[in-house]
Amino acid sequence: MNNKKNIRRFIKILLRHNKLGLCVAFFIMLTVSILGLLQPQLTKMILDDAIKNSNIELLIKLATIYGAISILSSLLNVILQYMYSKMKKRVSINLKIKLLKHIPKLSGDYFTNIKTGNILSMVENDIYTIESFGVDILFSVIVDTFTAIMALFFLIKMQSSLLILVIVLQILLIFSQSKFNKIISRKTLEIRNDAGNISNIIEEYISNIMNVVITKSIFKFFKDYLKKEKDIINKFIKLDVIISGNGAIGSSLGGLITAFIYGYGGYKIINREMTFGELIAFQQYIGMLIGPCLRIIRSNTMIQRSVASINRVFNIVDEPISIKQDNKGYRCDNFKGDISFNDVSFSYKDNNKILDKISLKFENGKVTALVGASGCGKSTIAKLVYRLWDVDEGNITIDDVPINEYNLKHIRSKISIVTQDLLLFDDTILNNLTLNRNIDRDYVDKICKEVDIYDFITNLPQEFETIVGEKGVKLSGGQKQRIAIARAILSDSKIVIFDEATSALDSLSQKHISENIDKYLKDKTVVKIAHRLSTIKDADTIYVIDKGKVVEEGNFEELVEKGGYFYSFIKEQNMEADIDSIA
Repeated sequence: MNNKKNIRRFIKILLRHNKLGLCVAFFIMLTVSILGLLQPQLTKMILDDAIKNSNIELLIKLATIYGAISILSSLLNVILQYMYSKMKKRVSINLKIKLLKHIPKLSGDYFTNIKTGNILSMVENDIYTIESFGVDILFSVIVDTFTAIMALFFLIKMQSSLLILVIVLQILLIFSQSKFNKIISRKTLEIRNDAGNISNIIEEYISNIMNVVITKSIFKFFKDYLKKEKDIINKFIKLDVIISGNGAIGSSLGGLITAFIYGYGGYKIINREMTFGELIAFQQYIGMLIGPCLRIIRSNTMIQRSVASINRVFNIVDEPISIKQDNKGYRCDNFKGDISFNDVSFSYKDNNKILDKISLKFENGKVTALVGASGCGKSTIAKLVYRLWDVDEGNITIDDVPINEYNLKHIRSKISIVTQDLLLFDDTILNNLTLNRNIDRDYVDKICKEVDIYDFITNLPQEFETIVGEKGVKLSGGQKQRIAIARAILSDSKIVIFDEATSALDSLSQKHISENIDKYLKDKTVVKIAHRLSTIKDADTIYVIDKGKVVEEGNFEELVEKGGYFYSFIKEQNMEADIDSIA
């Protein structure tokens, strides 16, 4: 049932914006078929009427018509292929965009479980398969059926006794082709799924190549990769053997059909029951009967393969959006960015509770820090503010409005998060800073100076037009973090979250940058998530989190004086000098 639904959806996409083109294409295809059906009759007339009777004038006339039909059919086929190609590309791009636009709408659960290689395989291989399942196949089935019926009509009219022998062999040919095509289709789907898994391993290897080398993981990669590659090679070999066997049986049966036609037809010519022209025309019509029948079978196999790809694509498109987007949701013109967590509990799917009835406040114009051991829930808080997930219990409000009542796009436009896991595109430094937004160039230069990266950029041969490479491979960790910090300030969001944003900087650089950018953060809600406690000494409020709960709260001095959980963190980081300065 789902298959039929998805095919209807696909056809609906195909029909959209292509109605006139489809009508013209169908007319052209039908014209080509009719012209093809006329050619055997012309062949018969050339041989039996013109050549046999030595009629030069008729021969020239018939040969000219035959040639004109051939040229016209070829030109119409070129036009047809152009129209098909244009329509198929339009559909495939439409599906790609639909797929790629849907993925970012999904929740964090989907992002954490998704396999990049499988998605890439789907975007490329499955979309390509769907693209090949275009209007040409649908029209081909219709026109091939028409051609086969008309050819059968002419064959019955010409030589019904010879046709019966041919049909018996043709049934065997069609039956064998049908069986082989089902096996080929099943094996092809298995190989495609395995290819998706291999793509995932290769993508993981290439995208992390430096870390693979550093961690000496090359052996592990090749062990996993070669095992899967060996399996898929064996499957490819078996598939090639099956395809070759299918071709051999088809060729053998095709040869037998030809032998029967010429043998029995020659016998009838000798006995003057058939003319030479009729035999050649009969042979051509047999081709018009067998060819379309085989194409219909192959089309059915291709349709089944395409249906599998259509289902795979629509399965992602139909993936439920748990983070609901209300286009009519709340939009605030006087947005401040005061955040409140009110008895919030949260757990990732199939995991223990990460946050347990936690209550927090992040106020505009103040710096609030989150401190705690790895896995205590600090980064999860940032993700909940950005609504990558929704809470299990309690609620989050921004400016006293529940976060899920905001228009999702609007609220995310007000939030910037700078993390350790930085995103840099394989593009220019300027485009990575502005994300192609129209930002005053003087202001970009000013912010780059504040984060100590301007001199580095201007000393490069192409300055701000320098390509940073995939994932910013041409830059150091510190340079990437400086660009990410500058980008966050340039976005002018009212809520800025720094999640270990200066971990790749030395203490002196981190302190200098913090002092420089403070003036740009005065009217914003600033959240700092930190392991290095020296980065949060000036925070207005520090929340110490352990196992999803707030265990301590206060500023740096107050928490040190308590001598509790926070104090133990300071001792671990050998910050006695900071303790002495407070005392």
